[in-house]
Amino acid sequence: MKKILVGFDGSEGAEQALNRAMMMIDTYGEMIILAVVPSPDEKTFVDEDMYQNLKRKAKNLVDNLITDIGQHEYNVTGIVEEGDPASIIIDIASRENVDLIVLGSKGQSELGQYLIGSVANKVVQYAAKPVMVVR
Repeated sequence: MKKILVGFDGSEGAEQALNRAMMMIDTYGEMIILAVVPSPDEKTFVDEDMYQNLKRKAKNLVDNLITDIGQHEYNVTGIVEEGDPASIIIDIASRENVDLIVLGSKGQSELGQYLIGSVANKVVQYAAKPVMVVR
C-alpha cells in the first residue's frame, strides 16, 4: 500500500491498527495518522478551556506517536481534526486519496466519548475507500 490512513485515538485498538499499517506500508509510501476530537458544539464540553486541552492532548498524542515511530523509508504525517470521527475519517481518506483506511475495532478513546466500534462500523459502511478493521 502506497498511502494508508490510520485513525488514531490512543486506544489499544488504535495501537494495533497502527502496528498493522506499519507492516503494510510500501517503502517510500505515506502513512497519515489522524486524530479526531469532538466538535466544540457538542454538549460534552463544559467550557472552552476543556476543549482546548483536548485539542492539545490530541496534537501531543499524534506528535509523540510520530516521534516514537522514528525515521523510516516511508513518510509519516499527522492530522488533528474536529467533528464526527467517522465523517472526518471518510472525508480525509477521500481528500488524500488513500489506498486503505486502517482502524481499531474496539477500545476506549482518549480523545472523546465515541465508542471505537461504532466509528469503525460507520466508516466500513460509508467509505468509498477500502477499510481494514484490526481486532
